[in-house]
Amino acid sequence: MMACRAIKDERARMATILTVPLMNCMAKIPLYTLLISIYFARYKGTVMFFIATITIIVALAVAKALSLTVLRRKETAPFILEMPPYQLPTVQGVLRRCLERVWLFVRKVMTIIIAIALIVYVLISFPGLSEERKVYYETQAKEAIAAFFDQVKGTSYAGLFEGLRLMEFMEYWNAYKKARMGAKDKEEKRAIDEEFRRKDPEFFRIVKPGRDKEARKVNRAFKKLVRARKKLLRRKREETIFSSYLGRFGRLLEPFTRFAGFNWRINIALLSSFAAKESSVATLGAIYQSPGGGEAALGARMKKEERGFTPLHALAVMIFMAMYPPCIPTLVMVKLESGSIGWMLFAALYPTLLGLMMAILVFSGGSLLGLSGIQAMVGFYALAIAITAVMALIKRGPEYE
Repeated sequence: MMACRAIKDERARMATILTVPLMNCMAKIPLYTLLISIYFARYKGTVMFFIATITIIVALAVAKALSLTVLRRKETAPFILEMPPYQLPTVQGVLRRCLERVWLFVRKVMTIIIAIALIVYVLISFPGLSEERKVYYETQAKEAIAAFFDQVKGTSYAGLFEGLRLMEFMEYWNAYKKARMGAKDKEEKRAIDEEFRRKDPEFFRIVKPGRDKEARKVNRAFKKLVRARKKLLRRKREETIFSSYLGRFGRLLEPFTRFAGFNWRINIALLSSFAAKESSVATLGAIYQSPGGGEAALGARMKKEERGFTPLHALAVMIFMAMYPPCIPTLVMVKLESGSIGWMLFAALYPTLLGLMMAILVFSGGSLLGLSGIQAMVGFYALAIAITAVMALIKRGPEYE
């Protein structure tokens, strides 16, 4: 935005200011990477090339459209560029520049991104569940525990879980499973077994029951309890998010965004990324939390919970994100460089409408034609190139009006 000050042609300067935000920035890459790894694993390079170039193609057409419409009365001037003297970079200059950029990024992470993450966490956690629903989930949890004790009754291990020992065993169980998952070979696994056997021999006999029939029975009963607990935690979390402030707003927008393939969860992630694009993945991480302290990757959790999501959905989300309005710091620069709040609001509004129309075209159009994600991507790419080529053939009016 600040570099646009060097452009003497007012029409070209404003067109540049309004189209620069359409270019992909590094803050959008995490969402692209997440969706591509889930839904386009076989075509990663192709899809990344599409995302990297589609914004340039669209920006050319948008810049021409803006010059012919809202910017047509802006003054124009011949394009003159003075080339500066080029010099070989120095090690000191490169290092200083790198440190400056790293510090700017860290400062942004420590301020905007963390602040947005905290705000999103509050908005998806409050007002919380009603007392009636809290009592319901507590009752369900107690019933699951009672069922566990009924199943282990009569075994020599029944008294092992009295008092707080059940929670101790659950922590022991989770720690053992996590340690075993991180083991690289058999020797490391044997060392982990020895460590946990020394820590608590009785607990270890249940975790690794071997041929002990009673220990195997307790092991199976505890696995059922773990599954029931995870199911309750997942349902409780989903209900909390669903009834939260951000969940309500996301559901309010769903009738309008469903034609683009966005459900209320995706709406929440996109809303949170308005202030900073990096927040989209952080918000999805908060929404698709791993119940029971599991360590599954976000992509695996999202794919599991969004069973109806297809590559066509993912493509529509990525296209909308590519056109998404600039973040708040960039909008402030639009206001400063244009000298108008109106242009700032326009810079926020038109990419939203443009991105939504494109997402609707890809998802609804692709669904009607029965296209796959890759087929829809190729078709949209060809259409964008064709439109840009047509826009290039349109002649401008008088240079000065």
